[in-house]
Amino acid sequence: MFTSIISLSANAFQEKIPQRYQDLIFENIEIKRDVIYGSNTSQGGRLVELTMDIYSPAEDTLENRPVIILAHGGYYLNGCKEDFSRDCISLAKSGYVAVSINYRLVDVKESPGVYKRATADAVNDTKAVVRFFRKDFEHENVYRTDTSNIYIGGYSAGAITSLHYAYATTPKDVHSIGGHLLVLYMSAHGGVHGDSGNPGYSSRVKGVLNISGSIHLANMIDDDEPILFSIHGTADEVVPFNVGKSGYSWVRTEGSGLVHQRANEVGLLNKLIHTQRCRSCFLFLLRHVSI
Repeated sequence: MFTSIISLSANAFQEKIPQRYQDLIFENIEIKRDVIYGSNTSQGGRLVELTMDIYSPAEDTLENRPVIILAHGGYYLNGCKEDFSRDCISLAKSGYVAVSINYRLVDVKESPGVYKRATADAVNDTKAVVRFFRKDFEHENVYRTDTSNIYIGGYSAGAITSLHYAYATTPKDVHSIGGHLLVLYMSAHGGVHGDSGNPGYSSRVKGVLNISGSIHLANMIDDDEPILFSIHGTADEVVPFNVGKSGYSWVRTEGSGLVHQRANEVGLLNKLIHTQRCRSCFLFLLRHVSI
């Protein structure tokens, strides 16, 4: 009996030890703001300089840290990289290299086609970010990253971007989203790889962190694609948990409920946390999964 009590006490003590990637183990962080990762033209014809903020733990001796790249929400109409400053600080204090990005926003009259092109633009911009870190790794590895562990994610529009990045990967997928016109638009802008910067490097990612996101069709997901972790409110009135129109875009999409149903069907590693209300906290999500 006493042995059992000692064993339980020891386990309880071990559980309280802060763990890298799960707890805030670093007191100080470093932030590099407005790092340019590329440029591209908006739908309105304006050249946009693409920037990101990079957060990393100070006094960290680890040479290769996982990277989490986050895209903000805002209906593709507004929002900015500073929206995720609190999340990125928490992630950096937990040992990640956390990145919050700006991407091209809609600057023309809104329509379903415009929103579909906006998703494609955001996807292509995010791919340039991933290639930025692969390029850095192959040269000086200034940011001391582990490029075999790059994750993308976001909230709302940023999550929609991340899901399309990971699972709408072929010209056939593009056609199913927007028909011939979207295929032509993508072809003129670097195809499925995009032309926002850092060509010649892989844009492959290991996984997606989806908070309140959706995809055009859940059946785009295959078993050999990036792993998926999600939080989504079942009562979400902006981005559907199952199926409906996303935000004010008039575009029908399928949310996390159907996305994870499909992931289970094809055997893709995934985890869904669903509640009535959803909180935008990536460290909360990561504490419930193991990457």
